[in-house]
Amino acid sequence: MPIKKIFLQIIVFTILAVCATAQTKPLSEQLADTAMNRIWVDSRNQPGIPPKWTYDQGVVLKGIEAVWYATGDAKYFRHIQKGMDHWIDEKGDHKDYHLEEYNIDHITPGRAMLTLYRITGQEKYKKMADLFRSQLKTHPRTNEGGFWHKKIYPNQMWLDGLYMGEPFYAEYSSVFGEDNWSDIANQFVWMEKHARDPKTGLLYHGWDESKQ
Repeated sequence: MPIKKIFLQIIVFTILAVCATAQTKPLSEQLADTAMNRIWVDSRNQPGIPPKWTYDQGVVLKGIEAVWYATGDAKYFRHIQKGMDHWIDEKGDHKDYHLEEYNIDHITPGRAMLTLYRITGQEKYKKMADLFRSQLKTHPRTNEGGFWHKKIYPNQMWLDGLYMGEPFYAEYSSVFGEDNWSDIANQFVWMEKHARDPKTGLLYHGWDESKQ
C-alpha cells in the first residue's frame, strides 16, 4: 500500500477517534472547557478571566469546581487558582475589589478563595476571604437586618442577593466555626416575607423597604 494512502488513513482514523471522544465527553466537561478557553477572551486577559472583578466569574468557577470534583482532573483546579491569582498577589493584596462599594455581588467569587484556602492552606486566600467577611460585618442592612443589594440602591433587598452573599457567608461560617446561621436563614425569611406576590405566588426580583 502506498505510503501516502497509509498516511491518509491514519489521519482519517485520528479525526474519527477525536470526534468520537468529543461526542462521548460529558456535557459538563464540554461546558467547563468552553468556559475556560472561550469566554472573556481579549487582549487584556488570559482566557477565562474577566476584565474586572465580577460575580460572573464566581458563578462560573463554582461550576468548574464541581466538574473538578467529578473528574479529578487537576486542570480544572488549576483554572480556579489561575482565576483568583489574577486578582491577588502572594501577600494577598488585591486589585479591583472595593469593599466600600458594599455590593453583595462582589462577595460571590469569595467561595473560590475559600476552596483554594482549604486545598492549599495558603494564607493569601484566607486574607481575601476575611476581607469579604469584613464586608458582610459592616454591609448596610434594612431595619430588620436584611443586606442591601448595593450601597447605590439603598434599602433594597434583591432576590439574587441571596445567592450572591449567603453561600459564601455559610461556607465561611462552617470553615472558621462562626455561628451565623440565624442571620443567614433570616435573609431568606425576610425576602420571602416581603417579595412574595400573594396574587401569583411568585417572588418579585427585589423589595424596597423605603417604598420609594
